Amino acid sequence: MWQDRDETHNFPQKYDAELVREALRPGVRDEIRIKEVDTVMQEELENLKLAVEKGKKKGKKKGKKGKKGKKGKKGKKGKGKKGPKDLTPDRTMDSLIKELVDKEILTIPREVGVKDYVGHYKNLDAVEQKANDPVIPEASMAQIRQTVVEQLILPLGSLPVHQQAPYVNKALIYGPAGTGKTLLTEAIARETGANLINLSARNLDPGAPGSAQIRYPDKKGANSAVMMLHIAFKVARALAPSVIMMDEVEWTFIADKKKVKSQWPGEKPPSRFLKDFLKEAKFLKEDDRILIVGNSRRPFFAEKGDLKKMNAFFKEFKLFLPIPDYSSLQLLWKTLIARHGGIVTDALDIQTLSWVCKCAGYTAGAIDAVCAKVLTQRRIQRLPLKALTQAEFVPHLSKIDPIFKEEYEQFKAWTDKNNPQGKGEDKPKKEKKEGKGDKKGGKKKK
Repeated sequence: MWQDRDETHNFPQKYDAELVREALRPGVRDEIRIKEVDTVMQEELENLKLAVEKGKKKGKKKGKKGKKGKKGKKGKKGKGKKGPKDLTPDRTMDSLIKELVDKEILTIPREVGVKDYVGHYKNLDAVEQKANDPVIPEASMAQIRQTVVEQLILPLGSLPVHQQAPYVNKALIYGPAGTGKTLLTEAIARETGANLINLSARNLDPGAPGSAQIRYPDKKGANSAVMMLHIAFKVARALAPSVIMMDEVEWTFIADKKKVKSQWPGEKPPSRFLKDFLKEAKFLKEDDRILIVGNSRRPFFAEKGDLKKMNAFFKEFKLFLPIPDYSSLQLLWKTLIARHGGIVTDALDIQTLSWVCKCAGYTAGAIDAVCAKVLTQRRIQRLPLKALTQAEFVPHLSKIDPIFKEEYEQFKAWTDKNNPQGKGEDKPKKEKKEGKGDKKGGKKKK
């Protein structure tokens, strides 16, 4: 053992602690196993046997009482959530999962995270709000990111947090096209390790010209909407945590056939799923780690009764995604150019590009599309010879429609009416009305 060891640094000839451990460890392990582990396991087995025997005795007693009370308590059968009726008792879980995968309903989310929703805090808005400003400013992109992590990701992904913290199982994320609604939904599924079940209207009814056939067209039977929704929720419970995504969720709630025929590109109206979908969603419990996320790029398209149903369903959580501000746009340009393989140098005036996007109303999705068009493989290869300039991005920006002011005002008005978080903006209006009344009263006195 010692003849090949280098003992030049061991002048006092101290013992090797590791050799002592190796020699003593087997005996110590045997002692612990015999004295402690075996005795503890025997005690646990005895306790389990006693618990099983007690459970059997209680079950017999309850069964006897239940038989006597059945006659007198017929009217109380419907009370309480017993759970949905199992329409597929003869099928295995593997066959149900395979069906959803084959129909492209159960999918794998993209490799994106919450950090990919890039944006800064609005420090100036925070200062203005502290200065007794009655108008509540829009949430910054960093605040939205923080809200999604705290209220959606942590309760869904962590079982201890899910058991103790307030849990949201239905969330509406709305905003203009390209603001990151689908990205955040996929990020929630990716961060929590959840399965993504896509119940979007276009995914279930790709019946537009040149696309695939309609999925589950029948009214009854194995190829019906009822069966599909039952399978989707059954698999979601079995593979929890699960995220059920519904892009363009307003279409599912719109029952007006004329409006659907004039606007919807598919053959079957998406509202055919609504009745059965609401039935399945009714049986969701707090213990079920399932999150239904509805994304909408024009929630104001649903009106009157349809809007009431949508608001009632997503009353727990509504989140508005605004257009990026100037500081967030600067960070977006740098991040997305680097993500597409580009290099940011002094020759590229990012401040000008950000200001153009801020004034015109371009979203993160538009910037990502422009970066993809400019940074082709050929252009990336020529980067060492010629640096990127803002003149290369502007022509592509001009071909993309921005979010116009009128459309953005619609989102703000809808938020004020339907999202409780935005009700603070009504205060100045009320004060103005009261002021007008005082003036009128003053004229009468005169």
